[in-house]
Amino acid sequence: MPTPFKTSRKSRFLTTWRVRFDEVDLQGVVHHSQIVTYLEIARLEYWRSLGISYRQMREDGHEFIVYRLNVEYLRPLLFDEIITVAVRVKSLARASFVLGYEIFKEDGAPAVTADIELVCARNNIPKPVALPADYREKLRQELNT
Repeated sequence: MPTPFKTSRKSRFLTTWRVRFDEVDLQGVVHHSQIVTYLEIARLEYWRSLGISYRQMREDGHEFIVYRLNVEYLRPLLFDEIITVAVRVKSLARASFVLGYEIFKEDGAPAVTADIELVCARNNIPKPVALPADYREKLRQELNT
């Protein structure tokens, strides 16, 4: 089960956007499957904030494969609501790391917590390899903040 951040909204990286109509069900609530897309969007924005280009990483022959995903739904996210997604590094190993996420409703209430374990691999070869040194160092610095 994902554990909430000790710092919650004080996380170093936050990104915000508005829930769009195509993301909700007939009740105006974000469909549970959309949450994974939200996590992906936040992860790519987090990489950019660290100066990591996912495009460049792939051109260099590496990719991060989702190994494990745990999501806990606490409160519904609603159409047209402005949400904030917090991302942080929770753990770091030789070839993998865990990112922790929290999604907050417009009123600041936590709506979702999630953990995603990602494994570094060479493009199109689903076998773990050591994280490139520069990426590992950036993640290590984030782990200690």
